[in-house]
Amino acid sequence: MYSRAHLLIEREFKILSQDSPWGIEAWPMYDDTIFEWMARIKGLQGTPWEGGIFKVYIKFDEHYNVRPPQVLFQTIPFHPNVEVSTGRPCIDFLDDYSLWQENYSMSMLLLSLQTLLSYPVLKNAVNPEAASMLQTSPVSYRQMTQECVAASQRVDAGGSPQIRQADSHAVRFDQEEALARSARPTRTAGANTRVSKLSFDDYHTTWCGIATSKTRPDAINPFLETIRGNPKLQEIHLGVPREELEDQMKKQMEEHSILMYGKFKSQPSVESVRDAKIANLERMKKIYFPPRQSPLPPREDIDIGKSLPALQANESNWEKEVDDLVNWTNNLDSNAIDAT
Repeated sequence: MYSRAHLLIEREFKILSQDSPWGIEAWPMYDDTIFEWMARIKGLQGTPWEGGIFKVYIKFDEHYNVRPPQVLFQTIPFHPNVEVSTGRPCIDFLDDYSLWQENYSMSMLLLSLQTLLSYPVLKNAVNPEAASMLQTSPVSYRQMTQECVAASQRVDAGGSPQIRQADSHAVRFDQEEALARSARPTRTAGANTRVSKLSFDDYHTTWCGIATSKTRPDAINPFLETIRGNPKLQEIHLGVPREELEDQMKKQMEEHSILMYGKFKSQPSVESVRDAKIANLERMKKIYFPPRQSPLPPREDIDIGKSLPALQANESNWEKEVDDLVNWTNNLDSNAIDAT
């Protein structure tokens, strides 16, 4: 005997299978339960989200349809009304159960998500960075949406959100839950549907790791925290070796500075300044200080012993002249000098 919620969910699935809106399809994920769905929503034509294929995880409980199911974007878009860390869309009747009505169908809910992508509400945005970019730089926001669209197409085709395919070293979170879910029998939506054996939690955490914004400045990225101490996984995530990435970033910053502020001579280092000062001092020494000459050595042909008597004789004559000068001064007549 099935519960009331089970019967209502089966009826909703039957209605969607027979008459689904454009760009929307949904199906139960497992054969052993109907309370977990996977939906695929395409972006509306003529909008920036055209071509996008976004998967949505839907989980019902026994209270359906008294209250709405839990809805999370598995392919998380960069959108003002979608939380980048959880993928939860900001829709009034999903946030406030009192606004939900029992006559709301799953078709109406999925159509609301499809419309929300193309017509964001900037008031009370759960992704403030996306809202600010949409207001201040619509061109940048459109570029971000195009990147999200391209990433969603790669994911829907069974590839990686990144352009470069990661190797076999995949990051796994919650291994037990992943094994349990992958062991369940799956139900396909059609002959061409590709079913990946990747749990929602694994994919959701990986998608959060490559997201471009945070719900708050101090939010912790679980993916980056997991690969922080593993250089191999960091290289897989970044797509290039870390050293090459740092060199590219440095080169881009230099090119940006040249374009913005012009090319200036780089500031010389302390060692180069010191060497230049020493070289200047050496040149000044050569200019202003003549080279020091060593005293001449004594000549070998001069006999010091023989020259001493001549020096002594000169000294005697000098003393005699001094004595004569003193005697002459004493013999002078002072009266004669005064008369003259």
